[in-house]
Amino acid sequence: MPLTLSPVLLDAGIYPASALVIRHAYVREHEDSGLPGIHADSTDAEIIAYTRNQSADTKRFPAVPARYWVVFIKEGGDQARLWSVVENRGEVSNASSTWPSPSTWQTCGADWLSGGGHRAPGG
Repeated sequence: MPLTLSPVLLDAGIYPASALVIRHAYVREHEDSGLPGIHADSTDAEIIAYTRNQSADTKRFPAVPARYWVVFIKEGGDQARLWSVVENRGEVSNASSTWPSPSTWQTCGADWLSGGGHRAPGG
């Protein structure tokens, strides 16, 4: 039987229907904001900085985002890999067109759910 994401999230205490799943694609620079994107060799710090800055436009991003964000990174073709599960601790300011502030983030969950391509126990 294949391993699916739902039981992994449930085991970490995260209800899948209440999590936001994000798949990052590689972009040098965002046309609309001028903010830098990520690439295949981006560091964990660059990826979390990229993840922190999401559009405040509710047509593109939920007005009230989920507490947990399940972040996938492009792996090639139509494939993606789980990069990390991060906890959204809320918006600090909305002085720009992006949401939320970098100071509100922390990697959460078990060690194998954190960034850097860690594998599940026994995996």
